[in-house]
Amino acid sequence: MAKLKKNILIFTDWYLPAYKAGGPVKSIAALVFYLKDDFNFYIITGNKDVFTTEPHKNIKSNAWQILPNGEQVYYFSDEAFSFKSLSAVLKEISYDAVYLNSFFSKRFTIYPLLQKKLNKLKVPVLLAPRGMLGSGALHLKSKKKNAFINLAKTVGLYKGISWHATSLQEENEIRQVFGNAVPIKTISNLIMPPAAGRIDYSKEPNEVKICFISRIAQKKNLLFALQVLQSIQSGNITFDIYGPAEDEAYVNDCKDLAKQLPANVSVSFKGELQGMEVEQALKNYHLFFLPTLNENFGHAIVEAILNGCIPLLSDATPWRNLQTQNIGWDISLHEKEKFVTAVNEMLQMNQTDFEVKSKAVQQYARLHCLDENTINAYKDLFATLAQ
Repeated sequence: MAKLKKNILIFTDWYLPAYKAGGPVKSIAALVFYLKDDFNFYIITGNKDVFTTEPHKNIKSNAWQILPNGEQVYYFSDEAFSFKSLSAVLKEISYDAVYLNSFFSKRFTIYPLLQKKLNKLKVPVLLAPRGMLGSGALHLKSKKKNAFINLAKTVGLYKGISWHATSLQEENEIRQVFGNAVPIKTISNLIMPPAAGRIDYSKEPNEVKICFISRIAQKKNLLFALQVLQSIQSGNITFDIYGPAEDEAYVNDCKDLAKQLPANVSVSFKGELQGMEVEQALKNYHLFFLPTLNENFGHAIVEAILNGCIPLLSDATPWRNLQTQNIGWDISLHEKEKFVTAVNEMLQMNQTDFEVKSKAVQQYARLHCLDENTINAYKDLFATLAQ
């Protein structure tokens, strides 16, 4: 007799076909892909992508529908969403555990937690803060965020739940905010493997192709990357920037600085990439530059290294000690000159050296991100949660 599968209910601001939100969407999509044979997934989400006003095409709003991997998804429209309508949708399904894919989301974290506090949601709850409790993330709009956290602690909004961290760094961030006693399970994110391996390793000395693929926002720190390149006066540098504009004023600051860069640095704002376009684009670059203020995981980083780009990162991600392994750089944002040195090293690299380093970083990525043990850890996590 087949084992009865447990039902996992996931709340998330965005889900497929959304892609502009990046990591949070990819995390849940990969989770469903790898665990679909072991659990039934129900997902409650919004009917738009981030930074957009139009609903997704080819989906029904305010109704359940089944997606290709078997997950059942309810796409709420803004007009239809309320605390009352959420309560009604929750009564339509049976679920054994709840997974929250955000910390600050009003509709898809705070409202479900209020449902729990009112005893309308009676199953175990697991919350993944997705890097939102890191110091770099909390520093942005700090007064508003800290006021909310203090109020939430006072009313016990997060009382009685468990936490999912994707790195030891994030585990420590959760404990710094909510104390050492809170239950935390630390398991790295799952990620989909590349559809194809990298073939092109062409690289001439004194030239380097660099990409930035992320939301264009203060947290991702594109302005700092441009300031680094401003200090490099020789060599043929191509810097292509991909990603949606989260903050128009910040984007304009970046574009203004880009115009002031030396003539040897060519900067292009390429717009957004969808789905497989990310993988295809990454294979054209030598260096992936993301001096982020904070990442709990960094899906863009993992995609970059899986596709053979050498990472140049801040030290505010879980991807550390890259220099000692000779597969990239993770550098303090207080040491700008070291970023300049790293770019210059990439400039001088020849094709043979680049191919060796690129293949080494791809092997590192496969070992750390496509691990059967991680998949099994998620199976154990949700099986235990849904008991």
